[in-house]
Amino acid sequence: MNKNAKILFALLLVFLMIFSVVSCSAKQQTGNGTNSENTADSSTAGTNADGSRLWILATALDWVSDIQYTLRIREGVTFSNGNPLTAEDVLFTMELCAAHPQAFLNVKAVDFEKTKVVDEYTIDLWYTEYNAAQEPGLSQMMIMDKESYDEAELARNPIGTGAYTVTDYVVNSHVFVDAREDYWGETPKIKKVNFYVANEDAQRINAIETGDVDMASIPLKDAEFAEAQGYVVTSVSAGVAITANFNMTPDGVLGTKEARYAVSHAIDRQSIADIVYAGKAKVLSWPISESAVDFEPRFANAHETYSVGYDPEIAKEYAEKSGLIGQTVRIITNGAPDNSTIAELIQSNLLDIGVDAKITNYDQATYFGILMDESQYDIALFNPSAPSIMAVDILSMYPTFITQGWSGPERDEFGTVSQRAITTYDAKARGDLINEFLRIFLEADLWYGLCEGVSIRAYSADLRGVEFTLAGGIYYQNVYFA
Repeated sequence: MNKNAKILFALLLVFLMIFSVVSCSAKQQTGNGTNSENTADSSTAGTNADGSRLWILATALDWVSDIQYTLRIREGVTFSNGNPLTAEDVLFTMELCAAHPQAFLNVKAVDFEKTKVVDEYTIDLWYTEYNAAQEPGLSQMMIMDKESYDEAELARNPIGTGAYTVTDYVVNSHVFVDAREDYWGETPKIKKVNFYVANEDAQRINAIETGDVDMASIPLKDAEFAEAQGYVVTSVSAGVAITANFNMTPDGVLGTKEARYAVSHAIDRQSIADIVYAGKAKVLSWPISESAVDFEPRFANAHETYSVGYDPEIAKEYAEKSGLIGQTVRIITNGAPDNSTIAELIQSNLLDIGVDAKITNYDQATYFGILMDESQYDIALFNPSAPSIMAVDILSMYPTFITQGWSGPERDEFGTVSQRAITTYDAKARGDLINEFLRIFLEADLWYGLCEGVSIRAYSADLRGVEFTLAGGIYYQNVYFA
């Protein structure tokens, strides 16, 4: 390998990638390794690790009413083809999202009949109704150039407002990007970044061992090894939780809340954190990640399954009361090694209270199909999250499309209150409503929060400017070698 080049591994478009970076001089320099769209494309805003808003292509979202806002676009921004960024491009991108089967969530509350471009840098933005997750949704859009947009060329040759341009792309092989000399922001210190696909853990660890890598996403079990090689190792949650989701159909083995409480109290969550996540994952105090931007201390440990947690004796009492002892529960996972190990630990915990468990590990695609049919499982290991990283969004959204057999008056009340919460503008009032529907959720024990989901990143001790966003990304142009 050319010793004037450095290789980095990171998560890119679902692939674990290697980054090879060469500066204009012989000095070794690098960008980050988490999020490819931060190279070629930019969004209207981002979210810092502390939950604060970072304005990028927009400069403000001014309140007019709960359903009307003025979105102000940054002046002086250009696309990589030289075209200036305007409000027309932003509205065009919003309309593209609205027509997309997944990206529509970025604009789910936008009223396109009323939303209009006012001038080159201003949009009169209307909602059909207020939705607390809408502003974060806007920050998920990578803004497209309306004039040159070509869907067929988008993946191979994206035209964006980011600090880099794509120079070469081969599917499942690599993506090469060069720094833009005409970039509207601060000129990146890194001049070239080459991304290579590296799906195997062993590939990334070998690169750590040989010193050919500046940044890598690595398995937790190899964190100490990376540190011993002189790398800085950090954990990133990105708002993801590890949960045990229950089949709540009345005729199922977990059809009563007492049966679900038995399972919850039987699970040794600290052992999961210690064994699976090398002690780097925090045991949860509620059903989702505590990094949710609207998390409040009053939401923590609000039910005995969390305040007491692991207690085999209490678990046995609930198991006897519900008739769970002697039954067999079906546990499903998506086949990921971490989830498979968690399933085995839960299986052992349940055996301690006289309950058998059968584990089935599916591939990811099959798993999601099974998850939608609660009759095929009793416990499903899951990772609830949302781009908004908002509790009001996550907790109200998932029970709607992954029902887990939950029905009846409590479900109806939960739906009513959670919908009121997400459509309430005032943050304090919305927090009160979250607190109200959270109690319903916890009493039903729809799913049990186990621990924070973490990924481990290792990077060179010579790197500076490595700061992760709340979603786990890094802005490449801010990273440099000391």
